[in-house]
Amino acid sequence: MDIQSRTVDIPRKERTTKSDDPVAVWPLIEAALDKIEADEPTREAAEAAIEYSDGCAVLANYLNSQAKRVHKMDYRFKVPLLVLGAELAREDDGAETIYDPEEGAIYFETDDHQFSFHVYKDWTVDWEQVADYVESGYEWIGVDNQVWALDWLMDYLEVPTDQYMVDDGDDDDTEHFSRI
Repeated sequence: MDIQSRTVDIPRKERTTKSDDPVAVWPLIEAALDKIEADEPTREAAEAAIEYSDGCAVLANYLNSQAKRVHKMDYRFKVPLLVLGAELAREDDGAETIYDPEEGAIYFETDDHQFSFHVYKDWTVDWEQVADYVESGYEWIGVDNQVWALDWLMDYLEVPTDQYMVDDGDDDDTEHFSRI
């Protein structure tokens, strides 16, 4: 199925919604990308990432990291993207999903990273149905991984780092910045 027309059925708690219609994922991601004024390579990387469970976690992490840059982030992408990531995880074994009802968070554990997404505000979703495991008091040992969010997202395009990083031109203690 074309990822741009992919939909998800969001499991809802009983009597919390009037509609159980499938939700198209890409248009909501695209709205968030528009909000952060993402450039074309970032959009291409996002499109490539949502084909994989770990990519969905990386993309959600990236979009969350960019929310600080904009006046009001469009978070409508969050629930459908996390549900899609959990569905894909069952197919591709790229991540395990754990829901901690005490913390109000869903965690994605990939081969390389741990991602944490607070979902307590999304109370209508039956997160226990979404996740592979439910674990109260889950011990998340991850770190703030939003610093590397763009790098990890660009990995889905298989773009070498030196093609999108530039140095600041100062020979002493050179810093590198993303071109994108």
